[in-house]
Amino acid sequence: MWLDAENPDFDAKRRAPRVGIELPVRCKRGAERSTVILKDLNPYGARIEGLEKLRIDEPLYLLLPGLQPKLAFVVWSRERVSGLEFERRLHDDVFERLVSEFAIRHYREASTARLPVRHAA
Repeated sequence: MWLDAENPDFDAKRRAPRVGIELPVRCKRGAERSTVILKDLNPYGARIEGLEKLRIDEPLYLLLPGLQPKLAFVVWSRERVSGLEFERRLHDDVFERLVSEFAIRHYREASTARLPVRHAA
């Protein structure tokens, strides 16, 4: 479960490390559609900015690039920033693709540093 960043044990209790992302994505909340900024991501959830304070457990759909709408639930919210937990975690391959394509540069470089190096023939 995602915890509020104000909590000193915030990172220690995560199921997976966060990856910084700056990506506008579409969001569907009931009949309302809007664009939010995806600020960080892990396979279990995300942090978004751009919607007024949301209700805990409120469902919404994120339209992540190349995926069907992803159902998520609000686990914390303050002002225009909210933490979401996905109904179903992202598959590892899907998560790695999103990181390789959209993560902030230093996160992308750390991710690709773990991949084996291939040399051209």
